Amino acid sequence: MSETGHHKANTGSWLAVLLLIAGSVVGCFALIFASVPLWIVTAVLLVGGGIIALASRIMEQAY
Repeated sequence: MSETGHHKANTGSWLAVLLLIAGSVVGCFALIFASVPLWIVTAVLLVGGGIIALASRIMEQAY
């Protein structure tokens, strides 16, 4: 815990959130353009972000 009483997130957590947000943005464009390659990139980003989130134990940092 930091001096303010908040838990500090680790690098893995930030990377997971970044990948999940990027996957959502790419998915938005994939939907607009109906592009299969963009859907594949979306899936890779979302699955990768989810795996990194689980590996970095992101939910344990919430409390």
